[in-house]
Amino acid sequence: MSMLVITLNHPADQGSVESTVLGPFYWEGAPDLPLGSNLAEGVKGEPTFYSGRVLSVDGRPLENALLDIWSGNGEGNYDMQMPGETGMKARGRIRTDAEGRYCFRSIKPTFYPVPTDGPVGRMLLTMGRHPYRPGHIHMIVSAPEHVPVTTHLFVAGSQYLESDTVFGMKESLVAQFHRYPPGVAPNGERMDTPFYTVNYDFRLRPEARYAAAAPASGA
Repeated sequence: MSMLVITLNHPADQGSVESTVLGPFYWEGAPDLPLGSNLAEGVKGEPTFYSGRVLSVDGRPLENALLDIWSGNGEGNYDMQMPGETGMKARGRIRTDAEGRYCFRSIKPTFYPVPTDGPVGRMLLTMGRHPYRPGHIHMIVSAPEHVPVTTHLFVAGSQYLESDTVFGMKESLVAQFHRYPPGVAPNGERMDTPFYTVNYDFRLRPEARYAAAAPASGA
């Protein structure tokens, strides 16, 4: 039901990025960090370097667009699920440069179960369904004069990709995570362990009042 409401209220239009669930682990007030920051400092998981651009649907780069990012660790646990952990982990807010580019370091997400100790768990058990979500990283992408989008990037090939328990997976949000041996990462950092890179562009549609004021194509 949540995914149906989201799809109806936030449809992908003119090639804009598709939306999906916010989820129960969003934590407002993540720190603002510079481009290239490591959001997952001290977090278990395989190092991954994320990059891409935030664009308007017409391909125009969006400077100072905001990505509010969060994920679990490499074992599928979010900070608020970690025993004894009271601070934010694997969270941060970054803004694009003048050409709409973003980059940051985090971890490669893995699949994990939704909490099953309440009515959702009993419902899934009664229906004979598993509680797992495929590996994904969350972000809310926004820019001035454009419609913000709550979305994910899913790991191509992740277990449960085709049977996401909350039906949140969308094919357009599946990204390739390319694995590299130890060596020099895209940011120039020397990595002693294997690492991954992923590149994805987010396209946002203008808010209605700005879209209506824009000249027609070819005008």
